[in-house]
Amino acid sequence: MNWYVLFVLSNRAEHLVSVLNKREKVKAFIPQYEYYRRSSKDYDIKPMFKGYVFVKSELEQNEFNSLLNKLAEEKKGLIKQLENKDVSALRNEEIKMFEDLLNQDDVVKMSYAYIENAKAVVYEGPLKTYENKIVKVDKHNQLAYLDLSFMDRKIQVGLKITDKN
Repeated sequence: MNWYVLFVLSNRAEHLVSVLNKREKVKAFIPQYEYYRRSSKDYDIKPMFKGYVFVKSELEQNEFNSLLNKLAEEKKGLIKQLENKDVSALRNEEIKMFEDLLNQDDVVKMSYAYIENAKAVVYEGPLKTYENKIVKVDKHNQLAYLDLSFMDRKIQVGLKITDKN
């Protein structure tokens, strides 16, 4: 399974996901994460990378490029396909990270941790296997910043700090 990443106009992302998901051998989605919304004191979800659409497909790079070209007007809002050294498919370590973090609805659910020796110790949630990659914790906004570079940026996901049980 190949993974591709498309950079799109933010207001056209959902439309492009819908168009792509009508095609065979293609599953398009927008990776999201659960976060704490202080204004409503409740949890919500938002895109991990605003303006990006991810695509899982059995199609090889050339076949996928042909599919995109055939979409014509339907692909309105597509700016470009992100590429790594002549291919746009994500590297294996990036695919593994997303497979580990995202649930079946393509959302990184909130993780729960306590602080011990100035480090977050994750006891529940998808960050359990990435605990050693947490470089910063924002207790106030219930966020963790991970030293997992993707598209030259740190990944931000939800992390609630609790008392040690």
